[in-house]
Amino acid sequence: MIEGLDEIISVPLNPAIRAWKEKGDKIIGFLCCYVPEEIIYAAGILPYRIRATGCWKSLQGDLWMSNLNCSFARSCLEFALDGTYGFLDGLVASDSCGHAHRLYDNWRFSAELPFMHFLTVPHKSGESAVAWYREEVANFKNRLEDFSGIAITKESMEKAIEVYNETRRLLRELYELRRSDHPPITGFESQKLVLAAMSMPKDQYNKLLSKYLEEIRESEPLTKYRARLMVLGSALDDPAFMKIIEDQGGLVVTDALCFGSRYLWEPVKVESDILVSLAKSYLNRAVCPRMMDQHECLFNLIKEMVQSFKVDGIIFEKMQYCDIWGGESLFLEKKLKESNIPFLGLQRDQVITSGAQTATRVEAFIEMVSEVIG
Repeated sequence: MIEGLDEIISVPLNPAIRAWKEKGDKIIGFLCCYVPEEIIYAAGILPYRIRATGCWKSLQGDLWMSNLNCSFARSCLEFALDGTYGFLDGLVASDSCGHAHRLYDNWRFSAELPFMHFLTVPHKSGESAVAWYREEVANFKNRLEDFSGIAITKESMEKAIEVYNETRRLLRELYELRRSDHPPITGFESQKLVLAAMSMPKDQYNKLLSKYLEEIRESEPLTKYRARLMVLGSALDDPAFMKIIEDQGGLVVTDALCFGSRYLWEPVKVESDILVSLAKSYLNRAVCPRMMDQHECLFNLIKEMVQSFKVDGIIFEKMQYCDIWGGESLFLEKKLKESNIPFLGLQRDQVITSGAQTATRVEAFIEMVSEVIG
């Protein structure tokens, strides 16, 4: 059943993207969870989350970017340079981290698209930050209108928010099924479903996920696992990492990943000023440790998920050279130890070349956790 998603998530130019382009419609890629997709959608343009799934080498990306930039950023640039992302009409980025910023700079210089836009996202989430970001979003909206020739009205934005809130509701429903003692879906399969949300029109996706949820509810519950695990950390867009974990006897029941639960989770609450609504929603979510005032909030979110999903242990995966999650790990590891939550830290690259080593460490961690929980 879930295997049918492979053609959607395995390559960027999937059947849904081809069908969209054949209609003559535009597609804009975006690099970060802080980019308000609803604005793009309201302009009749398809938002596409940039990822590097399936990039097995980054020779050109390595030439253009420093080897101290993370391999995720270098692999995304590889896809820009080798034509894989040739279907894009534009790119939107934000200063989510220095690596994403450098990715945007190099993309703009070496493979510029008809529409290029950079959003400045505050590093705090108070009232003044929301006011600042509201103006950034307004500028983004104006530039999209000029590019598309389509007026982005309050009505079209409200409709876009409605569609996206439905996606959020369905994704939360998917995760709710994983709370049970014997979930009907693995973490590997669940991440495939989340990645599909980033790779096709949301109205089509909502129908697809609704159908899959009906089938998942009728699936046989999973009983053969040794520990319930949570995965968090750097950008992880390859479900193969989840499979390595689950092949060792773990079951990933939840995550705190921007290519997972943190992609679209909390609904946008519509206020009189739609742009303020979007600014608040995207800025106040506990998504990423780039935010200076949300470390406790992010930890509390993780701790709440550990409790509600009955998590036995956490696997923290950090992309090599990932600055923000590398720094966050010092804070998180200390807090998790104080809370007596088992924790395994793993360093990785975009291409999983050390699968056997990762499997060995995960197996040992699961063995330790299994002894603790009896």
